[in-house]
Amino acid sequence: MTSDKTMILPSYISGGMIVQRHEPIVFKGKDAEGTEVSVTFNEETVRTRADDTGSWSVTFSEREAGGPFTLQINGSEKREIKDVYVGEVWLIGGQSNMELPVNRTYDEFKEEIDAADHPLIREFHLEADPVFDQPKQWMTQGKWKTATQKHIQDLSSLGFFYAKKLQEKLALPIGIYHTAVGGTPIEAWMSEETLHELGDYDKEIAYWKKPENVAQETEKDLKNTEIWYTDLSKNDRGLSDSPQWMEEDADMSDWSRLDLPVMFKDTELSGFSGVVWFRKTFHVSRDQLDSDHFRLRLGSLINGDETYLNGQKVGVTEYRYPPRKYVLEKEDLKEGTNTLVVRLMIDAANGGFIPTFPYQLELDDDTIDLEGEWLYKVGYQKETIAPMLFLHYKPASEYKGLLYPLKDVAFKGALFYQGESNTGQPVGYKELMKRMVHDWRQLFNRDLPFYYVQLANYVDPAVGVDDEKWAELRYEQDRARLLIEKSEMIPAYDCGISYELHPHDKKTLAHRLAHVALSRDYGVEEMYENLEIEAARRSADSITLQVKGLKGDLKLTETLPEIEVSVNGDWVEVHISEINENEVQIRSIDMTEMDEVTEIRYAWRNDPQGFVFDSETNLPLLPFTYPL
Repeated sequence: MTSDKTMILPSYISGGMIVQRHEPIVFKGKDAEGTEVSVTFNEETVRTRADDTGSWSVTFSEREAGGPFTLQINGSEKREIKDVYVGEVWLIGGQSNMELPVNRTYDEFKEEIDAADHPLIREFHLEADPVFDQPKQWMTQGKWKTATQKHIQDLSSLGFFYAKKLQEKLALPIGIYHTAVGGTPIEAWMSEETLHELGDYDKEIAYWKKPENVAQETEKDLKNTEIWYTDLSKNDRGLSDSPQWMEEDADMSDWSRLDLPVMFKDTELSGFSGVVWFRKTFHVSRDQLDSDHFRLRLGSLINGDETYLNGQKVGVTEYRYPPRKYVLEKEDLKEGTNTLVVRLMIDAANGGFIPTFPYQLELDDDTIDLEGEWLYKVGYQKETIAPMLFLHYKPASEYKGLLYPLKDVAFKGALFYQGESNTGQPVGYKELMKRMVHDWRQLFNRDLPFYYVQLANYVDPAVGVDDEKWAELRYEQDRARLLIEKSEMIPAYDCGISYELHPHDKKTLAHRLAHVALSRDYGVEEMYENLEIEAARRSADSITLQVKGLKGDLKLTETLPEIEVSVNGDWVEVHISEINENEVQIRSIDMTEMDEVTEIRYAWRNDPQGFVFDSETNLPLLPFTYPL
């Protein structure tokens, strides 16, 4: 470093930051070698000197909550960082269900989000940053955002509702470091050293450490995608015909009919990859046009779509997961007949209009139903696209890129919502989680409380088969809490939507996590335990399950829970006959002899329906398998 002004600070040391109370506070930076650096914070000054690499670090004594404070740093130049608070700081991580922003759950909590004005709830959001060789030393991305109307829609939904609950109870500034990255397996969040100890990742880690491999594979991936979609557009008859198929006067004489919504695996489009055009007309009255609100809801589609109304493009989504909610202007519609066209691009032979979601035009006080018969026509059929490369899925990549540069930040604890990407091989997940938590605690040099979400209920609509692997991973998650000290798991299988990978009710999950923290770490709420099976006993004509953790009464949902017993290696469905205090009784098992039953299991599905729950806490009984 030769410049007179060479001061660099990690990005999280910036305006609006929140630091952890009751913990030593580390501020660090870089400057010219040998530069004397003076740091002042809350009437305390600490001096140091940049070492031979230009790095410097100072540690301040722990503080009570408060602010705003100004952080002053004098080195080769002067920096003033304002609006700094001391409060409670939590790390949140995992994959897309933790990452899911408020704008994706807005409809469920509209009034609360519209009223949100919480300047002392702040999130520092980090984007995926895979690193393959030496861990990243310096955080260069991200900025602090407040939970006010300017930024609220961008924040992690679960993170926001968690912070809001904490602030309601503690009346303190709450900071959230948001590191979750969609699609990441747990291995991406583990250290390279731990993965080497496990022994199954050496070859893959070595491959991605070579920059030429990263560059080559990245270029190949981008080229595959570009070629596939360029060919799709070039050969799509819907775009090359005149008139084009989105236009109102397009020739529909040879279009076929299909009732939507439906997954294509159950239709003549089964196994199709390429582009298909869908078309429907609907009527809008003069009174309906007087509405001030028009929103087109097209459920969830597989995969990407371009949507047209009366010949004009009104919405585009490039991949399958975001629900289609296209806001329209009054001018997009007309009195009388309107023509809606969806150009659906399917790249993996798994297309469909996912059922159970709304397909309608929303007005102020009315809706126009868009389900039922549509016309469709194939624009172009081609081979499936090559599987995409996601570098941020690779072992240790996000540990090195996102967690390691935060190693000097003091956190109160960590929240984790992950597992969907490990359901292909659920066995052994509990050991991976145990190892990962050890990595995090070692990195941050403190015995962090670690609270996590068990997988919600889900079945892939493109497959439609329940292979029970999500159930197996849930059980691995359940066992992990018994292996990890200062950890807790909260259930979510009562909060999901069958065909939706991303449950919208992040508030319930956030409040369950917050309750654990507020009782265990802050002592301001009475602790309640998870509802789980404690014992099972068999008599001549019944099986009785004893439940522990109960605060209120045992209750059943209207949809009866799924319970099965194992008889000679086969699973036989049975039903609850009676609930008595903390016991669940099963009396009728068809013609099966009780002494032939060797095991009983509950909610052992990817998408379990119905559950037993506690009337006071509303917590569902944890899924289990239990020998008899």
